[in-house]
Amino acid sequence: MTTHPPEITMSSLPGKAFRFCAIAACSVIVANGCRLDHRPIISPGTVAPGQYCPGDTLTASYDFLRFAGGVCTPRAGRPTECATAAPTVTMTSTPALFPPTTLQSYQNTISFPASGDRVDVSFAYGTGSVFVPPSTVLLNVRDNTDSATRIIGNLDTALPHMGHCAAGFAIPSYAPVEVPMPSPRLGVTGICNPASNGVPVNLTISGSGPGESFPVTLAPGECLDPSAPGVPAFVANATMIGVSPAGLRCGPGGDGTTMPQPIPPPISTLVRQACR
Repeated sequence: MTTHPPEITMSSLPGKAFRFCAIAACSVIVANGCRLDHRPIISPGTVAPGQYCPGDTLTASYDFLRFAGGVCTPRAGRPTECATAAPTVTMTSTPALFPPTTLQSYQNTISFPASGDRVDVSFAYGTGSVFVPPSTVLLNVRDNTDSATRIIGNLDTALPHMGHCAAGFAIPSYAPVEVPMPSPRLGVTGICNPASNGVPVNLTISGSGPGESFPVTLAPGECLDPSAPGVPAFVANATMIGVSPAGLRCGPGGDGTTMPQPIPPPISTLVRQACR
C-alpha cells in the first residue's frame, strides 16, 4: 500500500483564527471580485467505489478545489500561497486498513485494499473555513465520514431508459443505458424486463468487444440468464442495454406529429450482478 506524504508539515491555523484571516484576506481583495461561498461544504471527502467485491482497491479522496473553480492561483508576490493556505486534513479508516494520514493540500487521495463487510473513512479538516487563492473563501467546512460496503449476494440495479417521440414517428424511441460496474469483479447474472413495464421489450445487449451485440425479447417479468444455452458469453460482461418496447405509441394522434410531442411511458430494465 502506498500513501502520499504531506506536501508540507506546517499545521493549519485553528478554525476561528483561520476564518478571521481568510475573511480579512477576502476583504482586502474584494475589488478583484472576492466571492464568499456560504454553502455548507458537507462532504468534501469520499470513498470510491461505494460498493466493492473482495479483492477490490478502494480510494479515499478529498477535493476542495472543485468548490472553487478547480484551481488555486497564488496572488502576486506570494508564490507559495497555495501550499501555505491549504487545509490540513487527517484521514483515518475503520477498520484500520491504512495508517492515519495527515496531509496539507487542497486535494489528495489514498488507495488501499478493501476488507470486511464495511469500510468507514473519516476526514478531519481542523478548520471551519478554507481560503483558496486568489479570491474564494469556503465557509462551514465540516468533518465528514464516508462509507463503502461489500456486495453480498445479488446486486439489483434498475436502469431507466429515457423515451422520446419524434415528429413523424408513431413509435417512441428509448435511449440505451450503460451497465454500471462499481467493481471489476462483478459479473451479470440476469437481465430482466420488470413486470411494471407492462409490455414486452426487445433488448439489444452489447459487450465491450467489436460487434458484440445480442438481441432478445422478454415478456413482462421475464429475465434472461446469461449462462443459458445459446446466450453469448459476453452477455455476462454486458456494458450497454438498448430497449424497444412492443405496442407503445406516442400518445394522442398516434403519428407523433402533434406539438409539443407527447412523452412516452417510462421504461426500465433491471440488471442483476454478483461478485465472481
